[in-house]
Amino acid sequence: MGGTTAQLAQRESIVRSREGFTLVETLIVVVLLGLIVLIGFPKMSSAMVQNDLRGARVAMVNLVAAARAASVQGNRLTWIKFEGNKALVLARPRTDGVPGADTVGVVHDLAQQYGVAVAFTAGADSIRFDPRGFGSWTAGDVSVVLSRSGHSSTITIDGLGRVRH
Repeated sequence: MGGTTAQLAQRESIVRSREGFTLVETLIVVVLLGLIVLIGFPKMSSAMVQNDLRGARVAMVNLVAAARAASVQGNRLTWIKFEGNKALVLARPRTDGVPGADTVGVVHDLAQQYGVAVAFTAGADSIRFDPRGFGSWTAGDVSVVLSRSGHSSTITIDGLGRVRH
């Protein structure tokens, strides 16, 4: 077992001067990080879907506000037209006198921007506002359902043009 004190000190310094991690230590860290990611991924995914639904809901509320404002400011009939998952605000009559309708703002592709699907509970394809900014539909409130990955959010617009979530 022998050895001089100098030899023992030299062996200890060799062991102490080792730098880096062993393969086993690195694998343990990688496995632990993988487990943490696996545990957190469903919650992160759900939070991202909820965030996209919230963004689409805000875009829909902004479309309603734009349609109402355009109807009152221009004393024109306006409506939010849905073509699949795309939504746009139209106003009639056109300001240049040509038959048809003006597009107010840009077309919002809610599926591309937020990954959501759009559906009406009443089965309509548009939400209309008269020149006073009131809803020009006859059957109660209009609801728009935004959905993605099993989550959904409903926006309800009453006859006065007010939005409820």
